[in-house]
Amino acid sequence: MNVKLTPQEANELARFRFSAQLPDERTTVNIGLLLRERNMAKFLSNIKSELQAPDLKVAASVFSKRFAFVAVIQLYAMTVWNKRLIFTLDTLELTHRKDQGQWLPEYSVGSLEAEPVADMDREKWRDAALEHLFKETILPVLDSLSKTAKISKLILWENIAVYMFWLYRTILADKDDSQIADDFDYIVNSAPGKLFGNYNSNPLKKFNSKEVYVEAHKEFVRIRKTCCFSYQLGEKQTYCKTCPRSCLPLMKEG
Repeated sequence: MNVKLTPQEANELARFRFSAQLPDERTTVNIGLLLRERNMAKFLSNIKSELQAPDLKVAASVFSKRFAFVAVIQLYAMTVWNKRLIFTLDTLELTHRKDQGQWLPEYSVGSLEAEPVADMDREKWRDAALEHLFKETILPVLDSLSKTAKISKLILWENIAVYMFWLYRTILADKDDSQIADDFDYIVNSAPGKLFGNYNSNPLKKFNSKEVYVEAHKEFVRIRKTCCFSYQLGEKQTYCKTCPRSCLPLMKEG
C-alpha cells in the first residue's frame, strides 16, 4: 500500500531541489512533453539563452546535470527511508528557479505518494525502483537530449553519475548504515544493464574510478572520463575541479 510523504520528509528532500508545492503553470515544464523532439529543441534553445551557452550541446549537458537531482531525490528516499516516490515522466514537473543568478530548477511530482518496501523482498523491490528511475525516467530524457542536441550519452550518463557519487560519498558519508554502502555499490557496480535500459552492462560502472590527488586543488577527486562543457558557459569559462581537461597529469592514487 502506498503512503504519503510526511511534511518532514518533503522538507528534507527540498535540499535536493524537490518542491512539495503546486507549481505555477506559467513557470513549469512537464518533463513528459520534452520527449517530443520539437519541444525539447525549443526548451534547450531557451536554456541556451538562460545559461549563455554557445550551442544546444552545452545546454543539453548542463540541463542533464540539473536533471540528475531527480535521481538524487529518488535514491535518497530509497536508501534512507526505504520508499520509492510514485511518479511518471508525465507527472514530473520542472519549475524554473534562479539562485544567486544561476538557473537551478526545482522538481515536483504531484501526489507525494511513495511505495514503502514494507514486507517485500528488498532486493527485488530495489531492482523495481531502479528500473523505474533509470530505464523509465532518466533514459528517455537522455535519449531525447542526445538526439536533439547531438551529444554523446556517455557525457549525459556521467553527469548523472557525478551527482550519485556526491549523494552517497558526501551527503550520506557520515551515516553509519551498511545499507548506504550496499546500495551505492550495487547501483554503480553490480546492477544489471537491463535496469538502465537496453544495455548489456551497467552504464555507470565505467565512471566509478579511483580518486586521485590533484595538486592544483590540494585534494583527492574522482576525475571525470568525459567533459561536461560547463567551462563554455557565460564569461568566466572556468573548469570543474574534476574536469579531465584541467587536472594535472602528475597525481597520486587514493
